[in-house]
Amino acid sequence: MVKSHTHIVLLFALILSSMTMLSPEVKASSNKKDIFDRFKRPMPEIKLMSEEDFNSKTKYYNKTPYDQDVLAYSIRVDKNWIEAESRSSSNFSLSEKLFTELNKFYSKPSIHGRSRLEIQALNLDGNLTAEQWYIKFILEGGYTTEGMVVHGENKVESLMIIMEKDTSYYLRTLITLNGNKVIMAQYYVPANVIKYEAVMQAQVLKSFKISSYVERKFTEMQNFRMLDIAEIFYPEAWKAIPKPIRSTERLNLSIINLKESTTINSQGVRKTESAAEGKLEIELVSSAVKTTLLEEIVEFKKGIESTNIIIGDKLSTLEEQDYNEVMDFGITEVYKGIDAVSNKSDYEVWFTVMVGGNYYYLLTMVTPSRNDAFATWAENTQHYRIMISRFTPMIGAFLKND
Repeated sequence: MVKSHTHIVLLFALILSSMTMLSPEVKASSNKKDIFDRFKRPMPEIKLMSEEDFNSKTKYYNKTPYDQDVLAYSIRVDKNWIEAESRSSSNFSLSEKLFTELNKFYSKPSIHGRSRLEIQALNLDGNLTAEQWYIKFILEGGYTTEGMVVHGENKVESLMIIMEKDTSYYLRTLITLNGNKVIMAQYYVPANVIKYEAVMQAQVLKSFKISSYVERKFTEMQNFRMLDIAEIFYPEAWKAIPKPIRSTERLNLSIINLKESTTINSQGVRKTESAAEGKLEIELVSSAVKTTLLEEIVEFKKGIESTNIIIGDKLSTLEEQDYNEVMDFGITEVYKGIDAVSNKSDYEVWFTVMVGGNYYYLLTMVTPSRNDAFATWAENTQHYRIMISRFTPMIGAFLKND
């Protein structure tokens, strides 16, 4: 359990805020609307039926599609609806790109069209939360939400209006993560009958439950030991670049998220290039140095700004961030990062300060912003939070320096 150091927290915030004095031009370039504000809106208020009334109008289903416990679910559906063929074969595989159908239900035909419920699944690509995965899905599909609510790290629900051929539908979607699977339940209602079916639509999705919770396994990580002082775990696709070691009082390490892209020119020549899509800087400082922790923080932040990234307004403090239990103190804050050379791209700067044993641990990550490159931002920040939670002081961090 990380101990609280209120005076350090307050001074840390004061130092950072003193570094965010931006010109009006630079501030204007960073005032884009937050992407979460674009999609996260209150869901329409609906007075639900009593449980007794709802149960009398619906039929209970408990399914284990393809004989996979990770896909097992239960749900109540209008008892007058037709169920499609059950998926029970064990000979199947899920994709990371295309959904596999688990089940489908239809209402009776009408002049306005049919309502339907589709339950699908795919493999989860990366370490994203349900909210991050769904916003990425919405952006890729070009959708706009009428309402969206996050029920937790593994569950999110939304309402949107879509067109299929000549018919408008109110589409209510529930996304649930279980293990490394994304399970999506979607209830379509023709717009002409939504006022009669909105309650049933909302309550059916509310009844959806995962039958067998499976613990999620994150992407494999590799480790790097900074002598016998600290060990950091980072994604296999990232690259660690240690700095020359001159003493055990100060150690530095860079970890870069490198993405490779391949192009073929008009002559048919293939060319592969690597580009950095996120960079993490780590500095370990012995408490035996003459400077204070707060002075170290000031110099560390100056080093970031020397790379032409200006630290802008504070976005958040990660109150729920986990730290290694042997740490005496930990704080992580997120700031806007503005390119001092060009205002075409925005960044975010994630800062972490930890204290454990006889060392200070200063970490910062620069990533494309959530508004400019959401998928990259989501991947970088989720990995950063995992790296911080697994950052481990070793025996050398607790030995007294002579």
